[in-house]
Amino acid sequence: PDTPAIRNAVDAMSAANVPVVTLVTDLPGSRRLAYAGSDNRVAGETAAYLIGERLARQPGTVLATLSSNRFRGEEQRESAFRVMLQARWPTLRVMSISEGFGKDWTTGAQVRSALAEQNNILAVYSIGGGNRSIVEAFEAAGRALPVHVAHDLDDDNVALLRSEKLSYVLHHSLEVDAAHALATLIEARGVT
Repeated sequence: PDTPAIRNAVDAMSAANVPVVTLVTDLPGSRRLAYAGSDNRVAGETAAYLIGERLARQPGTVLATLSSNRFRGEEQRESAFRVMLQARWPTLRVMSISEGFGKDWTTGAQVRSALAEQNNILAVYSIGGGNRSIVEAFEAAGRALPVHVAHDLDDDNVALLRSEKLSYVLHHSLEVDAAHALATLIEARGVT
């Protein structure tokens, strides 16, 4: 999360000539050397495009699930998703839930509650994980999930793709991000 304490730590390390590279979530405006990770705004816009095109202008609700609204990257994804969906597919409204922390039991409970509250959820943009519990919540409610977009090709998501319970997975390689971060740190130290 982007907190004053984290920013102060990054700035203090940079002031002490300790190079800092942020990974997965950026801290723009801090004294970090670089950011290694995906463009979260583009990821949110991509999810909006995939869902909007698949639903073909049907009116309804898209459920956006975040692990926590304190994670800058997830907030950027959700914000870009909401803006693009509203601009291009105004018949779709976004309902967001957060603080499930990507855990199946908490995320599943939140989705079950959302399904009880809204009878026209047509899609899910899973920004923060817990995808197996999302699918299980829809199945337990006897509700179809025509479009489900998630992030990362972890074991759960691969299994859900194979069983056709996920429509799309937006993936970036953490290994590539880590290699980029390491190369940046080595370069900053002048090590060859």
